[in-house]
Amino acid sequence: MSTRELVMASLMAVITGLSAQLCIYVGPVPYTFQNFGVMLSGLLLSPRYACISQLLYLLLIMIGAPLAAGFKGGMGVLVGPTAGYLWAFPIVSYMVSIFARPILRRGYKVSSWGVCTLVSIFIYAIGASWLILWLKWLDGGIKIWAYNVARLLGIPSNDVLVAFFVGVLIFLPQDILVDHVLAVVVAYKIIRRSS
Repeated sequence: MSTRELVMASLMAVITGLSAQLCIYVGPVPYTFQNFGVMLSGLLLSPRYACISQLLYLLLIMIGAPLAAGFKGGMGVLVGPTAGYLWAFPIVSYMVSIFARPILRRGYKVSSWGVCTLVSIFIYAIGASWLILWLKWLDGGIKIWAYNVARLLGIPSNDVLVAFFVGVLIFLPQDILVDHVLAVVVAYKIIRRSS
């Protein structure tokens, strides 16, 4: 086990947690910068340690560290309506490290950004799938909010369509055009300095 990469993985877990605090609540679903930390960990670390960084992030949340959006922590976060997005972080960080990191190391920033964006589909797929379960089986604030937003925008009252809109579509512009771009730019500068 590389001590340097373990330290970097720990740092990436903290960066993901800090970027989660840069959030705006769109109803009960937070608009955060967490994807920046997820992508950055994949772009800077080997696949194993990229995954470890995000597993460590989830472990810290699980034991109560206030590193989820809105300074939340505890097991409730990891089973709440947005838990699916969090569960996808280790998988996506691992995939970014395998597919986008080598491209960025060769200096292809736009291609690396494209791969980050493509791989992030897993965050949305797992997150929205979990959100659909919440909409189907649970009553409460998030369901009322999601359906009210859908009704205002003329979206049919269908769990899948509502989850896609409130859990994916509204977050795509910021994730793709801010989080992913910023992660590629920062990682590229760090890689250039260290080579």
